[in-house]
Amino acid sequence: MFSTICLLFLSGFILWMNTSGRISWPDKNRIMSGLASSPAYCRYAAFALFLAATALCVVQLGLGSGIFAAIVILMTAGSVSVLFFPFPYFGIKSITILYICALALELIIY
Repeated sequence: MFSTICLLFLSGFILWMNTSGRISWPDKNRIMSGLASSPAYCRYAAFALFLAATALCVVQLGLGSGIFAAIVILMTAGSVSVLFFPFPYFGIKSITILYICALALELIIY
């Protein structure tokens, strides 16, 4: 569950960064280019992902600790997306592989 929550926050930040005009992103795929043409829709989608991840945190951990964990994960996902964005290995394929590994570990441990 926590790996899915982190993926939702990271996806939301990538969508939010997609609306910025200051970030140069030359190798955008077709979906991200289409979403960048309508920044309001992209921001609403990012907000929906943030809201869904926060709701999952609250369901998993309770109200107080869920909101606190959502804020911490939100800040971490934002830092990670800004820090690793300029590097070429931070793409859909690497995020998918990382998510599958984290999900497998989470399922094995629990």
